[in-house]
Amino acid sequence: MNDSKIWAALEPMFPSALEDIPLDGQWLKPPYDDDPEGRAIVCNDGDFQYVVVDRKTGSVLFVCEDDESVIASSVETIGPIVAAWRSIDNDTAGPVDDQDFSEVKKSFESQLKTIDPVAAGANEFWSLYTEELTSEDYIEIEESDEDDDEDLFVETEEIRADA
Repeated sequence: MNDSKIWAALEPMFPSALEDIPLDGQWLKPPYDDDPEGRAIVCNDGDFQYVVVDRKTGSVLFVCEDDESVIASSVETIGPIVAAWRSIDNDTAGPVDDQDFSEVKKSFESQLKTIDPVAAGANEFWSLYTEELTSEDYIEIEESDEDDDEDLFVETEEIRADA
């Protein structure tokens, strides 16, 4: 698969939709450099993880040191997968507890199985990533000044007790 075909699949999502994929790195434009296996590097964090498109099969893979997992079994399915992910990732309210998050996660997993059964596999990128998530990843917790005052009080009491 040449750079033109890869770019044709990625360009409609470049850069904002691709940046919603939960990984570090910068999405690249062609011409693409190849990794040692001859796969096109389409996203690179400049360190030890990157995303490649296998030029023979068209699969999109996340590579982190010696581990690899499937993001999409083909460049044709990455668009619908990213759209499904964005539908939950851009949910402004976000899930309020782990039960709500579990339902959102199941919804995404169900969509993923329909879009790309290979990418929905147990040890593939999306499964591994969603396993690590909880609702706390989507809830912004603000500390109040009261909490800061309480911490100061406890620290002061501990200092007095030690004296």
